[in-house]
Amino acid sequence: MKALIFDMDGVIIDSEKVYEQVDQQWFAENGIKTDRIALRQCLGCTDDVNWGMIARWNPELDIAAAFQKYCAFCKDVRVNYEKIYRPYVQALIDQCRRCGILTALASSSPMDNIQTVLCDCQLEGQFDLVVSGCDLPVSKPDPAIFLQCAKQLGCMPAECVVIEDSLNGVTAGKRAGMTVIGLDDPYFGQDLSKADVRVDQLEQIVITDKGLLIGGQAL
Repeated sequence: MKALIFDMDGVIIDSEKVYEQVDQQWFAENGIKTDRIALRQCLGCTDDVNWGMIARWNPELDIAAAFQKYCAFCKDVRVNYEKIYRPYVQALIDQCRRCGILTALASSSPMDNIQTVLCDCQLEGQFDLVVSGCDLPVSKPDPAIFLQCAKQLGCMPAECVVIEDSLNGVTAGKRAGMTVIGLDDPYFGQDLSKADVRVDQLEQIVITDKGLLIGGQAL
């Protein structure tokens, strides 16, 4: 392994539940029909994928105007990212640094949101690379974001390990030809069966000079 790539929402921060609750309340207040369970299929994707589904459920809705209103709303929402931060992330970064392993953050969130999370969680400057899927033409489950990370880090995809919490993220990582660690979350019940290995918490992952250990076992 030459690089460890982190997803952000659901991995670095336990944010998916918070976002779902906020979004569902906003949709209800604005008379927009949604399917909470169906939208969970979009975990790990960029907003255009989510709103593509919403457009099908609301054929009479001016989607462009609604999305613009939604984006304005999101800018006013202040999430306490420090409260939902998984502190073991820093330990993993430190372990990688000691072993000469590069680190990257690959998130489908907009870059301004990523920067806010990094600032609130005191992770600014900790990753060797930060990539937003919003800057790419396609979203997870397409492997583009992970292939971009490997290219910028100067690594072969097979030399990279990805930590993901969603079906779309795991699928993207596998399509990129990378080893994928699936982080389970019973609340969403994502299908992570395609991951090379699954963990219930990040603390099960340990990086040493001898390699990557999962629950004390070599991966």
